[in-house]
Amino acid sequence: MTHVLILRDAKPGHFHQAEGVALALARLTPIEADRLEVRPARLATSDMRKFIMRRFGRDARFWLRWMYAIDLDAVARPQVIVGSGWPTIAAGLLLSRHFDVPFVFAGPIGGYRTGPQVISLVASPRQAGDPGAVLAPIPCTVDPDAYPAPRRLMSAGDLDGASLGLLIGGSAYRREFPQKEWDALLAFVPELAARYGVRWRVSTSRRTPDTVADRFKALAQAGVLAQFIDYRDAGAGSVRDLFGADALVVTEDSMSMLAEGLAARRPVVALKSARVHKAYANEVIAGMAGPRLDGASLAILPMAGVTPEAFVATLTRLTPPAEDARDAIARAIAPRLAPLLGLSPARSAP
Repeated sequence: MTHVLILRDAKPGHFHQAEGVALALARLTPIEADRLEVRPARLATSDMRKFIMRRFGRDARFWLRWMYAIDLDAVARPQVIVGSGWPTIAAGLLLSRHFDVPFVFAGPIGGYRTGPQVISLVASPRQAGDPGAVLAPIPCTVDPDAYPAPRRLMSAGDLDGASLGLLIGGSAYRREFPQKEWDALLAFVPELAARYGVRWRVSTSRRTPDTVADRFKALAQAGVLAQFIDYRDAGAGSVRDLFGADALVVTEDSMSMLAEGLAARRPVVALKSARVHKAYANEVIAGMAGPRLDGASLAILPMAGVTPEAFVATLTRLTPPAEDARDAIARAIAPRLAPLLGLSPARSAP
């Protein structure tokens, strides 16, 4: 049994990724997990943590207490540490050095000195060659086995009666959705339902503007939507039911929702805004939509100009992902992690 320590910061999107790494590790070896809440002190800013780790970060006991109020004596010795989110990087590095165990981080690590025991899971092909980096899907906790297999949508006729999950986000870092794009989406949804007979299952999120959520609620009350989940009432985690739809449509502001849709082994159409600035997320999403031997599972369309014809032509060329994302992550990290954990070659290749 491999003892895994999961570092959890304050953001659900981050700690769900950390939990997802642990689920992938379980494909390599049986695990038991402990969880450690990681909250940097007010003075331990991102730049301060990087500076400390570059210049003074040898005393793990002192700096874990100073930066995070973590008592090292209260932490049972793990065999591997996993984390996600920038607040957990310094904590993971200090714990890894102290216990002399691997640290697997979901995301790129910048501004820190790492070492041979640090594995960085990156979803951008451009960063796959960075020191310690391993190219892998974004981890998540979605279990595809919890849902029935999706209906295959290979032609326009297949959409009649098919369920489409629409996961609505909103403006976020370096991504903006102006009102005209929301208007376009609100016009597109009922038009597609009327013309092709699809059953829309829709969920808003914490980033969805109230005015947009209100208009989708009105569509639900008018019978246009088969299901509507209002985040304002339902709260976090309520979207999970929608991953059982036959296909998913996701606003492109959330890499996590895109990754979760693929992890559910559904074809995914991402709707992007015209106001997208350069960022790591662009590289990741482009990589998700890249060509694969088993066919593309994700495509990107502009939200402002999407038409039913273009949407149907795009969706019907997509195929559900053939591989469980947990197996893909496990296979990616096995060559680096198996020797550190003493796993046999037979156990290191799912």
